[in-house]
Amino acid sequence: MRYLKVTAQDRGGNGKADTVFLHFFEESSGVEDTLVHKAYALDVSADGKVDFQVGDVNNDGKENSRDERLLKSFADAFLQLNWFNSGNAWARYLKIFTEDFAADGSSDTVRLHFHEGVGKPSDQSIVYTASAYDTDNDGKLDWLIHFDMDNDGDQDAVDQKLVSLLSTTYLKFNWR
Repeated sequence: MRYLKVTAQDRGGNGKADTVFLHFFEESSGVEDTLVHKAYALDVSADGKVDFQVGDVNNDGKENSRDERLLKSFADAFLQLNWFNSGNAWARYLKIFTEDFAADGSSDTVRLHFHEGVGKPSDQSIVYTASAYDTDNDGKLDWLIHFDMDNDGDQDAVDQKLVSLLSTTYLKFNWR
């Protein structure tokens, strides 16, 4: 199984995430999963929007403006989650992956698992989860399960939008 591990950090020490790392993994049965490639995004101005991004996120072997747009969209949404680490710590992260319950070769579920801990992601390190589903198998995510994604104390339309945006953009990464 392939998955994306996303980690945000507050390297500027201002109480806001300013760096987002994307690590694309191939799961293995061993102790460590295999890191296949990576990307990152920076919010230099501390305004909650990405100013600089680098990496091939759509898995086509080349880095171009499409990658920049996808990475910026994904990282901008991730910065809104308020799920980050102080300094250069790595304990809090999101593991995002797809499942194919219909067994037809197309992803019908996107899972977002928020972890806290070090090492290989496990059920014991999950803090909360969210999911997006394609219930009628038409290629569009049409049903969401979400919690307080932005950690503001309310479960509302903003949370729903964040799950939808992160899930839809992840599918465009072609990392299934």
